[in-house]
Amino acid sequence: MKYFKPFIISFLLSCFVPTIALGQGSKKKVKYADARGIYISEKKFNECLIAGYPTQTIVEDRITVHFLSQNFIKGKLTQTENEQVRLMIEKIIGKDIDRNKVISIHLYKKNDKNLQHDIKYKRYWKWVKKNPSRIEGYLIGNKDSGIIPSPEKHVYVDSYNFFYNTFFGNSELDYNHIIFKTDGTYKLYHGNYDNLGVIDGAF
Repeated sequence: MKYFKPFIISFLLSCFVPTIALGQGSKKKVKYADARGIYISEKKFNECLIAGYPTQTIVEDRITVHFLSQNFIKGKLTQTENEQVRLMIEKIIGKDIDRNKVISIHLYKKNDKNLQHDIKYKRYWKWVKKNPSRIEGYLIGNKDSGIIPSPEKHVYVDSYNFFYNTFFGNSELDYNHIIFKTDGTYKLYHGNYDNLGVIDGAF
């Protein structure tokens, strides 16, 4: 009899544990991750969706993972196109720019708190000021943004909507970014992206 009770417990476990495990497996876990594969909250994931990040989903036996994909695109301008872009930037900002500098442009469709944050973004402007021979940064609203130009704050308005029309296909997103290197290569960032992260990717 002393072996009977352990035997019954063992038998019951062998019958029910696999059933429970199968029951749990039928309801897959859902996880959310950033572009580096680091898990983030569903709330943060949804905020990134609203900001315009593309996604991809991986489905496995026991888990479904929704990943944020890299939200940037690389390209290269011809020498003529590169010159035309820089001439357009000069029209927008009303002054000549150094052809040997990287140009970082942050685009806004709204005169809102994101613009105000970027105007006061000390770490960003400190980095730009520390590298005056390497980069210039501009905050540019489209023609319907309601943004008032303020050159002392690096704020301008693209009355031609040149950047949205040329590089972002009339994007419906409220924020986009583009960085132009001196050799004509560029990188587009779709959606609300940290401005400092944009210029970090340029060097």
